[in-house]
Amino acid sequence: MRMIHGHIESVINRPTIPLSLVVRTRTSLGTDRLECVIGTNSRINRGSTRLSVEELRVGEFVVATLRVHAGWLEAEQIDVIKLGIDSAIGLSGEDIPTQGADRIA
Repeated sequence: MRMIHGHIESVINRPTIPLSLVVRTRTSLGTDRLECVIGTNSRINRGSTRLSVEELRVGEFVVATLRVHAGWLEAEQIDVIKLGIDSAIGLSGEDIPTQGADRIA
């Protein structure tokens, strides 16, 4: 299985194609857009709260576990992560840049 992380660019919900999610992620080569199908048994969580697809918002940061099929990807689990001070990725108040003249160059 493959894991990706990034910001939601769009949720595609059209009657002619399967429900899918486009995630904008950063790689060593730059920014990449990845589209994956949201399966009927996919788990979507924000913390310990279960979400529906309609509750996903553009710009939210997600970590998705994907199953690779021949020619397409399926999201098995999507975790919505709230980034902020003292988050799971270890940001602190000192790591967040401030604007203004008091900033050290």
